[in-house]
Amino acid sequence: MASKRQVIGLIGILWSFASGYAQQQPDVNPIDLVRRAAKNEIRANENQKYFFMYKDHSQSKNHSITKEVLETPQGGLARTIAINGKPLTAEQRSKDDQKLTKFANDPEARRKKEESSKEEDKRAELMLTSLPDAFLYTYAGTERGRNGEPMVHLKFTPNPKFDPPNHETAVYQGMQGGMTIDEEALRIAKIDGTLFRDVDFGWGILGRLYKGGRFIIEQQDVGNGRWETVRQVLQFNGKILLVKSLTIDSTETATDFRPVPSNITTAEALNLLHKSTDTVAENGGGVKEADSPHR
Repeated sequence: MASKRQVIGLIGILWSFASGYAQQQPDVNPIDLVRRAAKNEIRANENQKYFFMYKDHSQSKNHSITKEVLETPQGGLARTIAINGKPLTAEQRSKDDQKLTKFANDPEARRKKEESSKEEDKRAELMLTSLPDAFLYTYAGTERGRNGEPMVHLKFTPNPKFDPPNHETAVYQGMQGGMTIDEEALRIAKIDGTLFRDVDFGWGILGRLYKGGRFIIEQQDVGNGRWETVRQVLQFNGKILLVKSLTIDSTETATDFRPVPSNITTAEALNLLHKSTDTVAENGGGVKEADSPHR
């Protein structure tokens, strides 16, 4: 049996530890932090000043495709670098270039794609504006980012008082997980959410997602204060219109961001894309493990 002195000593140690832990807790209001970060995300999307060129790698269960993407004031252009980790054949290269050139020189096709992107942005904006009210947040710790910036970790669970404004945000009622916010930049660095029950959803089409589904989105500053999604993981099973089976299992990463002139023309963009992807092909093509931002 422990002596009184040992018990008192143990209590002292525990008290010191608890006091030190309490002192480490920053003065963070989780909901306020999420609200400010969500607003900042929306403002950033509305005020794009810088354009980049980068590699986009999409991986599904049995297929992968890597593209070189170049942003322009008239929208993005993409040239395929590799399929399933291998350079394109001469025939594939010819077809991909014809398709790219046709799209680049078709103002109506680019306008339609831009309109479609705007609709997606509106849905995404509503998802962002609903974040502060859709969940209950608790502080889960802090750490330093790659450049020493303070990163705040939060845990979230559904807010029982949340009334979804549309079918898209209804998915929040069955989701829980974690969020990381760059406290200085007020940007959402990571969201990791998991469905703990089946939920109905709508993103242009109605359906149901089953319990166990998960998504991960990671963002970072890619230059000039511009934040972009560098990793997105989607793993869901469900049904579309409650009839057709739905399976989503994909990982998309974006790497090697390089700035391009904000006044770049379509012809200049096509020329730059050809030079860049041809250089990749000359070096063996494909995708190396180091290209992925996975850590």
